[in-house]
Amino acid sequence: GYRHNSTIVCEGDAADYVFMAVDGIVRRCKAFQNGTRAIVAFHTPGEFFGWTDEAKHALSIEAATDAMILFFKRSALLAIAAREQKVASFLLTASTGELRRIQEHSLRINRSAKCRVASFLLDLSTRIHETAEIDLPMSHQDIADHLGLSIETVSRTITELERACVIERASARTIVLTNRAALVRLLN
Repeated sequence: GYRHNSTIVCEGDAADYVFMAVDGIVRRCKAFQNGTRAIVAFHTPGEFFGWTDEAKHALSIEAATDAMILFFKRSALLAIAAREQKVASFLLTASTGELRRIQEHSLRINRSAKCRVASFLLDLSTRIHETAEIDLPMSHQDIADHLGLSIETVSRTITELERACVIERASARTIVLTNRAALVRLLN
């Protein structure tokens, strides 16, 4: 297992393995020389990630919470996928799902803070199979770095959504989606 904030893979490491989150949340990110970072994606339990046709990983992979990760040798997976249609289909489905999420994220990165936060909450609730109540596993700083916002803007936007009766804060880390339809309307 990996402790919260520990590094699983460094940017530039050989891409010999691909991964699956068994427990916890993982982030894929890039740190910049000016001290900022961008979180490209979060991965939740059951998600397969880190697949690339490059020789080296372009992003670092870190534990956003305490996490348990399975490592799969890329060459062995490719060999099995060449023989087993179910494995090939699984890899294709996992890869296209990740690509779709990253495309959706990139299309919203220039939208309003409300749109970005609403999208994040809806996507996370679906991926962690929680419908109304979400226990945010990652920090507000992680969320800010993923959405391209400041931590203050994330907090202010959550407060605005709460005042609009779209969400409710049950605790510092627990958010209840009280009006899912209104959140969905913010995406358009």
